[in-house]
Amino acid sequence: MNLETILAEIDAEIARLQSAKALLSSVAIPTIRKRGGLAKMKSEMLTPAKSPKRRTMSAEARERIRQAQLKRWAATKKVAKPNLNATAAPLPKAKKKTAKSAAA
Repeated sequence: MNLETILAEIDAEIARLQSAKALLSSVAIPTIRKRGGLAKMKSEMLTPAKSPKRRTMSAEARERIRQAQLKRWAATKKVAKPNLNATAAPLPKAKKKTAKSAAA
């Protein structure tokens, strides 16, 4: 085979593919038949998929999850904020003023 025949075959293949593309792009949305077949398969591809049904949770389960989360938050707060009073010396207590010392 020479180069010219190969190029001619490639051009013929390109023309055939372009005509197939034009046919496919001009096809209208297919109607749904009761028996199914190709039309049903095409329409199923065009419709969006349904989301799965959401599961419900009992009030008791939600409360258990809530309590566990509160416990986790408390633990992280305890680690993040150490007790400052344990390391520092306690402040001296202020003396109460009595009536005798106020008069003197």
